Amino acid sequence: MEDHKSLTYQDFWEMRARQSIWVTRNVSYRAGAWIALLANRLGVSPNMISLISGGITVGAALIAFGMGHGNVIAGLILTIGLQLGYAFDCADGPLARATGKGSSFGALLDKLVDLSSGMIFPCILAYSVGHCYFFGIPFTVRVLILVLILRVFLNVMLWIKELVVYKADRLKVDPRMHNGWWKVKKAASIYIDEPVYRLAIGLAWTFGFFWEFFALYHVGVLFLTLAYLLSSKKEMDAMDRAARPSG
Repeated sequence: MEDHKSLTYQDFWEMRARQSIWVTRNVSYRAGAWIALLANRLGVSPNMISLISGGITVGAALIAFGMGHGNVIAGLILTIGLQLGYAFDCADGPLARATGKGSSFGALLDKLVDLSSGMIFPCILAYSVGHCYFFGIPFTVRVLILVLILRVFLNVMLWIKELVVYKADRLKVDPRMHNGWWKVKKAASIYIDEPVYRLAIGLAWTFGFFWEFFALYHVGVLFLTLAYLLSSKKEMDAMDRAARPSG
C-alpha cells in the first residue's frame, strides 16, 4: 500500500489544473498545494476540503454582513476569507489526484460547492448593503438576478467546454495553437479569473463601493462572455475539422 504521507508540496503542485487562468494557476493553486499537503498529513479527505472551501467563503461574507459595508476591518476579513476559500477550492482536486482518492461524487460535490458558494456570497453582501441608491428594491433584485444568471452561464459554459475539449482531464495542457489571438484571450481572461474577482469585490466592500463595482464589473463580464462564446465556436469547429479522418 502506497504511503501517501510521504507526498511533498511538489507532488500536489504538479496536480494543478493546467487549463486554469493565470492568477488561479500561479497563485491560488500554489496556496492550494500547501493546503493539500497539510490536509494529507492530517488525514483530511478531499470532500471535506471542498466543504471547508464553501464554508470559509460564505462565512467571510456573513462576517462582512454583520460588520457592515465600508468597514475596513470587515473588508480585510472578507478579502482574506474569499481568497482563502478559493485556495481551499484549489486544494481538493490536487489532493484527490495525488492521493488517488478522487471519485465521481467528489467531482460532483466540488462543482456543487463551487457554484453554490460563488452564488451565495454576493447575495449576502448585496442584502447587507441594501438597494441601489434611489432605484429601490425592485431594481436591485433585477440587477442581482441578471448578474447571477450571467455568472451561472459563464461557469457552466467553462465547465462544459472543459468536458468537451479536455475530456475532464485537469492535467491536460491546452492543445490549441499558442498564437497571438490565444495570448490576447489569455490576457483578457484574467478579468474573469476568480481570485481577481474576489479581490476586487473585497476592496469594493472596504471602500463602500459594492454596487458600483458589482454592476460595472459584470457589464465587462457580459462582453467577455459573448466574445468567448463566439471565439470558442470558431476554435472548436477547427478542432472538429482536424479530428476528422482525411480522404
